[in-house]
Amino acid sequence: MSAFGVFALALLVLATAFALYNPAEVTVRFLVWELKTTLALAVIGGAVVGGFLVLASSVIGQQHLRARLRDLQARVRDLEARLAQTGERPEGRS
Repeated sequence: MSAFGVFALALLVLATAFALYNPAEVTVRFLVWELKTTLALAVIGGAVVGGFLVLASSVIGQQHLRARLRDLQARVRDLEARLAQTGERPEGRS
């Protein structure tokens, strides 16, 4: 089993134990919504929502980096084509 699998399994066991030991009912209010749930589900739900927000922000960052990579690869191709036309060798290369 991979390290990630072991970590996920350990996290699942901890979340289950947390849910079993925190059955108290709480009221969660957010803007105009009100929800009655257990303390454990409120905490775990908040962690899941936070995880999705982190995932969304990282996907946006990766898309930005991919676009930049494509632009830089196109620039390298253009510069290599110009170099091939001039027949010059870059400094430091044999």
